[in-house]
Amino acid sequence: MWYSPTLRTVVVMGASGAGFAAANLVLARVLPTAEYALFTLVVALVNVGHPLAPAGVDGIVNRRQLDAGPALLRRTLLACLLVALGIGLIGGLAYHLSPGVLVLLFVSILAGGAMMVAGAQFQSEQRYGISLALIQSPNLVLLLAGLAVLVSRVGAVWLPLLIYMLGFVAAAWLGWRLLFRERTGKPARESWFPWGEALAYAGVGASGLLLVQLERLIIPYVLPDRDLATFGVLAAIAGSLFRVLQMGVGYTLLPRLRAAAGVIERRRLIAHEALLVGAIVVLGSAVIWFVTPLIERWVLAGKYHLGSALLIAAVVSGVAKILNAFTKSTLTALATAAELSLVNVLGWVSAGLAIGAALLGARWGLAGVIYGVGLGWLLRAAAALYFTLSHLRLPATVPVTAPLG
Repeated sequence: MWYSPTLRTVVVMGASGAGFAAANLVLARVLPTAEYALFTLVVALVNVGHPLAPAGVDGIVNRRQLDAGPALLRRTLLACLLVALGIGLIGGLAYHLSPGVLVLLFVSILAGGAMMVAGAQFQSEQRYGISLALIQSPNLVLLLAGLAVLVSRVGAVWLPLLIYMLGFVAAAWLGWRLLFRERTGKPARESWFPWGEALAYAGVGASGLLLVQLERLIIPYVLPDRDLATFGVLAAIAGSLFRVLQMGVGYTLLPRLRAAAGVIERRRLIAHEALLVGAIVVLGSAVIWFVTPLIERWVLAGKYHLGSALLIAAVVSGVAKILNAFTKSTLTALATAAELSLVNVLGWVSAGLAIGAALLGARWGLAGVIYGVGLGWLLRAAAALYFTLSHLRLPATVPVTAPLG
């Protein structure tokens, strides 16, 4: 099992996710409920914005052999600037964020987008260690932010958000500095790519990014601030496992599917990873069920309560996210540009249906919102699966009983 790149990636991402969860639990306990709710909202906007900021350049880097030089960096920063301005505008108009918080949001997204492209370049070279170190570093920085708040007893949101922003800036600078240093030792590569293909990839990812943070973005409109804070705690305890597995599957499966020799190898690869991830889900869900009451009592001191209905909703939604990770990775690796564009449209349809279902589910409280968003994940996975199957169909000369593993 250890020789599975997905498992090794999940272990690394799990350590990062543990840092994210620990930081959220510390901040949930130390910050006032309203301040922690604001922190949860801003982090959600950053987590939508910084992967979206490159406008698909990170996907192009994984699909093509590009020169990671000044030309690529300029195109990356231009896209990141436009997206950061757009997300900042949403933060100001839709959520009435203060000017200081908007500046932190803008810089985090701009630097985070540059960091994502640098990480994607290392990922395309299957240098998973440094790629993961860059992409997952904000979660570890967030743990430092939580400890800083715990020690200083600053009861305002600006301090953890400032440290969070500095982590993005440092990761982007280090990643691109290394790429520039290694550039001369690599074979000549093209620096041009079509923006249409990049935007198609970005569109497929954007609807998923929206779904990842959708609960946090909808709750301020339909439920009290305390429910937003409670969801932040739930995501830290119960949601972290599924988010880590979702990212781990998507991260390692994509380049390996691109490198697979044929359909049989692709099927064998997906079957092996599905069995492995399924076993982790079953074991992890059982641990979450028994550990959550202990965390409520000893870490949160009874400040927040996560009932069985919320835990079950988190597990169901998490499984839907993992299913989506498998179908999206296969589609991104193997689909044509036309298929990507069509799935992009269907992904946004799924996101729209998820918004409607979440708004409708809000009448049953926080669990209803979670189930509504989970429905969107299932619809998105089904749309991607429809196109994925054509790339996993066995040739006519190969019997359908061909071994998968």
